[in-house]
Amino acid sequence: MLNTITITKTLGIVPALIWTAANVFACILFGIVVSRLKSLREIVKSKIVCSVVTLMAVFQIWLNMNGIREVFSDTTFGISGGTMLAYATAIFFVAILLWRGMIRNILTDGASWLAVYGLIVFVTIAAFIYSNGEIITHPLGLESNSLLTGAHKAFLLLPGPFTFIYFYELLNYNDTNDDATKKIDMQKAFTLGGLFFGLYMIFAFALAFVDLPPELNLIRAVLLSLVAVSSLSTFIYSTYLVFGRNLGLLIDAAAIIGWVQFMDMGVMGLWTLMASCRSYLVGAMLLAAVVMAVRRRRN
Repeated sequence: MLNTITITKTLGIVPALIWTAANVFACILFGIVVSRLKSLREIVKSKIVCSVVTLMAVFQIWLNMNGIREVFSDTTFGISGGTMLAYATAIFFVAILLWRGMIRNILTDGASWLAVYGLIVFVTIAAFIYSNGEIITHPLGLESNSLLTGAHKAFLLLPGPFTFIYFYELLNYNDTNDDATKKIDMQKAFTLGGLFFGLYMIFAFALAFVDLPPELNLIRAVLLSLVAVSSLSTFIYSTYLVFGRNLGLLIDAAAIIGWVQFMDMGVMGLWTLMASCRSYLVGAMLLAAVVMAVRRRRN
């Protein structure tokens, strides 16, 4: 939401729509590719690739902490309050891992995302009612520089799901089915995930056209914190899952301590840095997977 509003305000409406479409398509694209290019999952299973991909979770931890900090800076909590909340949230999940050894966030994500959709619908409707028809105007952004920047940022979105170890774990769990749970069509699941996220993005885009009073700003902060908490717990758990209890917790703790060096980059600044780095990583992974698949067909 924060990046969508930023792009709409700085680049214009059309670049923001391109960005929004890429947000929807990223998850769908992952489902299509991973379902057809089986060798990709084998590449990711290798220890070195899995470790490198998982280290991208450190960027995600920083990004979501930046999100909590930034969204609460516009409320009565201020920037210092947002910073403390971000630290408290990250430390809380690391403490749970240390205490319980595992986060069942797949069980809590469903409830938290229902709350997210409910809150975003409420905030959007309330914001437009509060505005009394006064809509913020933004340029279309049809200039070549704006379109190219918007397209570039949209392209950087697409490799994102390929670096989520948690997704591969879901795919592996669905295949092995050790707990005798009901098997599902994972490509369909990722397609529906992308489409439902598109519904969220419609409201996020709409909020770029209205000003929020302090009360709605606070509700929006809670809303975005739910999104950030969902992601933060996933990436903290991913690191723990891949590197084990001791090293995983050490990396998570180091990420929280090192966040102070990246908090001032904001959400968009840190996201652009992370997305640029992971695009090369995912490109190399896909190339290796394609080469492996071609060699097998020849043999």
